[in-house]
Amino acid sequence: MKACALLLAALTTSLIPAGQQSDPTRTIAITNVTLIDGTGAPPRPDATIIISGNRISNIVDGKPDLVGINEVIDSAGKFLIPGLWDMHTHLAYVGDVTCTTLVAYGVTSVRDPGGALDTVDWFRARIEQGSLIGPRIFRAGLFLDGSKPGSRDRLVIDTADEGQRAVSFVKARGVDFIKVHNGAPPAAYFAMLAEARKQGLAVVGHIPYDVDPGEAIDAGHQSVEHIVSLFEGPVRRKVAAGMAQEQAIAEFTDAEATRLARKMVAKGTWFDPTLVTYWYRSHQWDVRAANDPRERYVAASARAYQKNVTPLPDTPDLRRALAAGFDRFLEITRILHREGVRFLVGTDLAAPLTYPGSSVHEELAWLVKAGLTPMEALVAGTRNGAEAVGRLGDLGTIEKGKLADLALLDANPLADITNTQKIAAVVANGRLFKREALDKLLAQVAKDAPGH
Repeated sequence: MKACALLLAALTTSLIPAGQQSDPTRTIAITNVTLIDGTGAPPRPDATIIISGNRISNIVDGKPDLVGINEVIDSAGKFLIPGLWDMHTHLAYVGDVTCTTLVAYGVTSVRDPGGALDTVDWFRARIEQGSLIGPRIFRAGLFLDGSKPGSRDRLVIDTADEGQRAVSFVKARGVDFIKVHNGAPPAAYFAMLAEARKQGLAVVGHIPYDVDPGEAIDAGHQSVEHIVSLFEGPVRRKVAAGMAQEQAIAEFTDAEATRLARKMVAKGTWFDPTLVTYWYRSHQWDVRAANDPRERYVAASARAYQKNVTPLPDTPDLRRALAAGFDRFLEITRILHREGVRFLVGTDLAAPLTYPGSSVHEELAWLVKAGLTPMEALVAGTRNGAEAVGRLGDLGTIEKGKLADLALLDANPLADITNTQKIAAVVANGRLFKREALDKLLAQVAKDAPGH
C-alpha cells in the first residue's frame, strides 16, 4: 500500500461505538478485591476502591458504607492491578481499531516513539473526546535519524547544527519526548542530547550505530529501546573492520553487559528490551504457519506496513542461530536485572507478528522468564511507565486521587504472571468495561480491521 493510502487507512473513522466519557457525578465501587497497587507493596486483601468520575476517590479495607454509590462490583476472589502500559508502539502504522484492542486487553496507556504526529494526535483527540475507545497516548512524532532513503517519518539530522535545531522544531510541535533512531551520526546525536536536556525533553530510542552505548548512557540517553541497542553498533563496527560476526557478537560478554548495566543504574536509564518482538522474529516461520487467531484484530493498514519486511529464508542453521540468539538476549536481560536496571514493558507494536494488547502480556511473561519476579514485572508494566513519561503523580499505581486506569483479574498474577490475561473488567479513565463489553469491543474490531 502506498504511503498516502496507508495514511487514509489509519485515519478512517472507526465503526466501533464510542464509550461514554466518565460522568463526574457517577461513582463505582470495586469491593472485596485483592489490591495489587503497582507500587511493589504486598497485596492488600478485602479492599474496596471507590471511583468518582475518572479519579480514585478512596481506598478502604473491609466493608465501607456504600450508600450513594451508583454501581457496586463485588470482586471476591479477584485481583485488581493498575492499567498496563505498552511503552513502545507505532500507532500511526496500525490503524485506529488498534487503540480499542489495546484497552480490551487492559492496556490503558501507551508511549508512541515514532510515527506521523498528525495521525497519532487525531487518534488521541478522538479518545479524549470519547468518540474512540483507546489508551492514553504519549508521543514523539517524527523520528530523529540520519539519512535513510525510503524511510518514512524521519527528521534527518546529519550535523550537530541539525541535531540541535531539530529539538526546537519538535518541541514546538508539542511532543512529549524525542525518539532517536540508529542512523543518527555521533555529532548530531550528542548535540541533540545536550539541547534536549536544556529544553527539558527526554530522549528515548535506539543507540545510534556509530555511538558507543556507554557514552550514550553517560550523555543522558533516557530510555534504551530494544535489547539489541546495547551491542548492535559495536558489532557492526567490528564486522566492518573485518571481524567475523560470530566473534563480534561473542565479544559482548557478561562483563560488558554488567559494565553497561552499572552505568544505566548510575544514570537512572530505563531499559525497554521488547523481548517479545525478538522471540517472534526468532520463531517467525512457525508463528506464520500457526494462523494465530489474534490476526483478526490486526488492521489491514498494519498488515500492509508489515509486508515491507521480507521474511528470512527458512534454513536449519538460521533457525538454530536465531533461537540461540534469543536465549542470549534472556541472559543479558538477567544480568541487567541482577544489577538493578529499571525496566519498562514495550512490544514494538507495528513490527511483524506483534499483536495489540496481548503482546504486552507476553512481554510480562518473558521478563519473568528472564529473572524478574511477577511483582517486579507488574511494576515495570504499570508504575515504571508512568514515571518514565513524568506522570507518576496521577498515573501508574492505584492510589487515592489518581486517575482510574485499572484491570480486574480473575486470578492472581503474582502466582502466575500469565494470569494478567484473565481479565474480568477494565476501567479506562473512569469508564468501566465489564467482560461482556470487552468481548463486544473485540468482536467489532474483528469486523472493522479488514477495512483499516
